[in-house]
Amino acid sequence: MKHLARTFAPMLVLAGILGCRTVPMPASLETLAVPQGLTIQDVEVAILAGIRNKSAAVGYDPIRPPSDFDRFVWASYMIDPPGRSWFPESLQPGTVIAAVDTRGHYLQVALKYDASSIRTEILQTRNLLQEKGEIHKKVLAWIANLHEHITRELNRLAALRRGPPPLQSSSG
Repeated sequence: MKHLARTFAPMLVLAGILGCRTVPMPASLETLAVPQGLTIQDVEVAILAGIRNKSAAVGYDPIRPPSDFDRFVWASYMIDPPGRSWFPESLQPGTVIAAVDTRGHYLQVALKYDASSIRTEILQTRNLLQEKGEIHKKVLAWIANLHEHITRELNRLAALRRGPPPLQSSSG
């Protein structure tokens, strides 16, 4: 058994080293387009719902937003404890700071938004090999996944604002 351990231990170390690949740090990350007709509040809710991977339509009506919007945002998105996925860390007008902290790897981004776009900036990382213009390949996948969730919620709120399609009359 000791012989097996001595044989496989170096292989495991080598696999661990080779498994942590870095990629060039992009000059900029994808800018998300905000569908026309959404308000700043809609964009903020879509970002927060995307971060939490929740439906923005639960408890939020873009036609009749809550009278105490800040309280709604805090109660709906900010007080849940961080999980193993994305979570919001702080909120300022026009900027949401979000992070993911999983298995000792930490990534923090700023999502800067207005009524037409959302820009993502990497603020800091821990244990993600960010050096010399390179970063762990998972970072870009995590950000792409976050962007997919936010885009889904932007589209959901845009559809709610448009309302149901007109009924087709049957001629006969």
